[in-house]
Amino acid sequence: MPVSEAKTSSGRQTGVQRGKSAATRAALIAAARSCFAEAGYHATGTHNLVSLTSVSRGALYYHFGDKFDIFEAVFLEIDEELNRAARNAVTQMSNDTWLQLVTALATYLRLRAESREAGRILLIDGPAVFGWERWRELQSGALEGMAITLGMLMDQGIIGRQPPEPLARLIFAATNEAALAIAHAADPEAALVAHTHSLLTLVQGLRLTPEPVNRFGGSLER
Repeated sequence: MPVSEAKTSSGRQTGVQRGKSAATRAALIAAARSCFAEAGYHATGTHNLVSLTSVSRGALYYHFGDKFDIFEAVFLEIDEELNRAARNAVTQMSNDTWLQLVTALATYLRLRAESREAGRILLIDGPAVFGWERWRELQSGALEGMAITLGMLMDQGIIGRQPPEPLARLIFAATNEAALAIAHAADPEAALVAHTHSLLTLVQGLRLTPEPVNRFGGSLER
């Protein structure tokens, strides 16, 4: 086992060892992100990951049990980055829950559609590698957040009362479908505008009092 991954006799790593261990893990995830986005999960082997880093195969297996484990780590990292970006986009909109929802959706869709990593890892390989149930479970944070937001809008009388979780799942599914369509479009720029407008129009239909989608024009433009 490499020195950077060794533990003390008490089973605890020193501060220096923890720092090196974290750096090793980060390097492996970065290499895996590149490989999985470019070649896909099934065409990527652990030898590819080792060759792109300065770590040994033993170090790889110290951090990750197998290729599946490192794929899951990559999946979660990318998913959290997109969720964080969507949250950051609405931090100044705390007094307008509806605007928070549509802005977050537009931001999330744009980032998913524009990122080759997100398209390949989250939307194409993710369901095939994990299976539908586990794939959904890994994205439960985003779904729960959307369900909470929808519940708030119901409490505010903006949308009709109904179970928020099924509604969140349907909106999430529509967002994923739109992201795939944009990523494979001949003109992604035009497709992004069209699909964003369509998605927000669809969500707009939930309102008890209709409001023009053009109010959110800033979310539709690049």
